Amino acid sequence: MPRIIRFAALVAALIIGWMWLFPADRSPSRVPLRGTSASNSADPKSPTLPQELDTSPAGMIAQLFERLRNGTFTPADLAALRAALLAADPEQAIAAITAFLATGQDANTGERFSLGEGGTLSGAPTMRVLLLDLLGRICKKSGSPAAAALARSLMERKTSADEWAIALRNVGWSTPGETTYMAGKMREMLRYEAWRRQPSGGFLETFDVIVFLRDASFTADLQQIVTGEDKALQRAAAIAMDRLAELNPLDVMNYLNTNPAEFSAKPMLRADYFAKADFSQLAQRQAVETYLSRLDVENAEKNKLINGIAAPGSFAAENLLTAPPPEDDPPQKIEALRKTVGDWIKDNPYPVLLPSLLQLQARIAE
Repeated sequence: MPRIIRFAALVAALIIGWMWLFPADRSPSRVPLRGTSASNSADPKSPTLPQELDTSPAGMIAQLFERLRNGTFTPADLAALRAALLAADPEQAIAAITAFLATGQDANTGERFSLGEGGTLSGAPTMRVLLLDLLGRICKKSGSPAAAALARSLMERKTSADEWAIALRNVGWSTPGETTYMAGKMREMLRYEAWRRQPSGGFLETFDVIVFLRDASFTADLQQIVTGEDKALQRAAAIAMDRLAELNPLDVMNYLNTNPAEFSAKPMLRADYFAKADFSQLAQRQAVETYLSRLDVENAEKNKLINGIAAPGSFAAENLLTAPPPEDDPPQKIEALRKTVGDWIKDNPYPVLLPSLLQLQARIAE
C-alpha cells in the first residue's frame, strides 16, 4: 500500500477512535476521563491523549464535583455516583468520602431534601449532604464507626441544618444509646434562630429525632412551636408530638397532667395525645383517668378523647430514624379498651361523659 494511503488510513482510524471515546452527544452518565477537560480537548493546539477511566471512589467523587461546579451534571450522574459508592469497597468509599468532606468544598445538586426508605435520602440539596448520607449508609452496613465520629466533629460548628439532620441520623444509626448527646444537639438545633427563621427540609425532618429519643421533656419545646406562626414548623412539631405520644404515651400523659398549661391553648390536640393510651397497661389507664377527672379540662376536650380513643389517627410516612406505626392494634389492647369502657359505664365516675361512653361501647362491641 503506498505510504500516503497508509498515512490517511491511520488518521481516519484515530479520528474514529477519538469520536467513539468523546462522542458529540456524550451520555451524561459517562464518567469523564482523568486528565482531560473541556478546554484542552476542544483546543486543537493542545491535544490530550485519552487515559484510563478513573473509577475509584475518590476519582468518581472528584469528577461529579467538577460537573456540579461547571453545571454539566444531570440527575443520572447523581444516581450513578450513589450506586457506585454503595457498591464500592467500603474502606475505599469511606476514605474517599471523609477526605472530600474534610476539604469543606460543596456544590448544589438541584435536589430537594427528601427521604426514602428507612431514613435514607432520595434527594440531597448539596454534594456534602449527599456524601454524608452515603457515608452513613455504608457505615451502617459495614459496622464502621466513621460516620458517627465525623458527625460528632461536624456538629461542633453550625455547618447547615441539612448536614446536622444527617449527622444526627448517623449517630442514631451507629450509637442509638447516646440519647443524652442526641437530645442536647437536638435542643441546640431547635434553638438556633438562624435555622428556625428559615427552616430547611432537613431541619423539618430532624423533628423525628425527638420521636426516636421518646423524650417527653421535649413537650414544652414542641408546644411552643405548635403555637407559633411558621406553618411548616407548626406541622413538623405537631406530627412529632403526636408520634411521641404514640411511642411513649405514659411519659407524655404524665408530663401533660403535671404541667397543665402545656397544650392548654390547643386542647383538641391534647385530647389526641391521651387517645394513644394502651389500657392493657394499668399506669396508662390511670393517667387517662386522672386527665378525665381534671377540672381544668373542658368537657368538649374529654369528649374528643372518648370519640377518638378507639381509632386514634397516626402519621404514616418515611422518617429520618423511626419506623412507621403498625397498621392494627394488638388484640389485648382492644380487649382492654372494651373492659375499661365497661367499667366506666358501670361505675359512672364521669356522668357528663356517659352518652359518649355508651356510643363508644357500641362501636367497639364484638
